[in-house]
Amino acid sequence: MEKTNESFLKPNTLFGGLIGASFIVASLLFVYAGKGIVANPQFNNITMMLTIFGIFIGVKKYRDDHLSGIISYGKALSTGIYILAIAALCNAVYTFILYSADAELLAMYKKVTLTILNEVYKNMNLQELLNNKLTEIFFSPIVIAVGEMFNRIFIGAAFTLFIAGLVKRKTPPINPQQF
Repeated sequence: MEKTNESFLKPNTLFGGLIGASFIVASLLFVYAGKGIVANPQFNNITMMLTIFGIFIGVKKYRDDHLSGIISYGKALSTGIYILAIAALCNAVYTFILYSADAELLAMYKKVTLTILNEVYKNMNLQELLNNKLTEIFFSPIVIAVGEMFNRIFIGAAFTLFIAGLVKRKTPPINPQQF
């Protein structure tokens, strides 16, 4: 049983780390290109595609390399969510470091977020709602990082529900060498 647990953790943790690294590389490319990552639809679409592609490849690779080509829907779902959680954790650590190190980026995040909130809640006075202490907490790097982590997990889990159905397989694949 321990060998099975080890064969689950090692490849899936590695693959989750690779997906997390791809999020980081995409973010750095956008930052260095001067396009920004705060509320950028292009960046969000790229990370979404990396998430979908990464989970699909990761679960499929785990199924084929470690489970002899057979995986149930539940196992595929749990594998995808585990991979996603590792990727989201890597991204959250990076996000915390990024927003802690770059005060200008943190100020941009606060400005964009408040602009969006003001548009959504036009009839409310947000300054009354968000007093200084609450604003200080809400726009801290740790809260932003945790929010990013839960956002990636929530959005990715929705995709994983569908991907697990695509990857599940009840019978071993046909081997043409047998005939």
